[in-house]
Amino acid sequence: MPYRNAPYYVLACIAVILAGFWESYFSPILTVPWQFHAHGVAASIWVLMVLFQSWSVQKEQLPLHRAVGKSSLILFPFLICGLTAIIDLTGKGFVAGNGPTRVLFGGQFFIGLAIAVAAYVTLYYRALKYRRKVWQHSGYMLATPLILFESPFSRVLGTWIPPLQVHGPQDFPRIMTTIELGMATELVIIAVIWWRFRDKARPFLVAGGFIVAQMLTMGLMQHNPALERILVLIGTVPSALVVGTGFTIGALTSWAGWQAGKRPSVPVAAAQPA
Repeated sequence: MPYRNAPYYVLACIAVILAGFWESYFSPILTVPWQFHAHGVAASIWVLMVLFQSWSVQKEQLPLHRAVGKSSLILFPFLICGLTAIIDLTGKGFVAGNGPTRVLFGGQFFIGLAIAVAAYVTLYYRALKYRRKVWQHSGYMLATPLILFESPFSRVLGTWIPPLQVHGPQDFPRIMTTIELGMATELVIIAVIWWRFRDKARPFLVAGGFIVAQMLTMGLMQHNPALERILVLIGTVPSALVVGTGFTIGALTSWAGWQAGKRPSVPVAAAQPA
């Protein structure tokens, strides 16, 4: 089976998620905004699902693997819903001036999240479409935790690397530095995977394209008027509309991907011998 060390790769991602989000989410879990829960719970279940799937296929538990895979059709809309909940929180915070980092980097955070949504939609759709081709299917599914990896890893860098620590407003530019370094690390991981598996690892190159797009837009679009106008719009519409849009995108992706991966129907007359 492909990617025999995949469970260890996903476990490493989980360790980074726990370390990176411990201070901002897991430790104060009872007091964080509801948007954090919408994203945190769905994303955590998703990564655990990818871990289980990578384990079950290696242990040849294929019926269980297929059953859990089908449950991802229901989970995916909640995953995208959680990301749009964070977009909603970013927009509301930007409009209200709630938090200096949201005001300073709001547009960049928004475009990074929007590209992450596009990445998840593309990777999951293609994982469903090619679910009968093991290398492509597993590659697209295993690439999904990488889209999440940057956010906790950048927090780890900002916590443990002294030159990247933020001690006051004068250090806020370091936040974007850690984000860019986190995405650069993702690209290094993708390069290693591609070096080992070459053409079989093309799904990771697709993920890499989205990560490069995030790096460029987030690095070059600070205080972009167009992005900030969109943020103001998001900040003024009901949260249910923003989150509901995400859920709808996720549900449509599940449906479209499942339909695209169905076996072509064979006409009855053609299937019968002459």
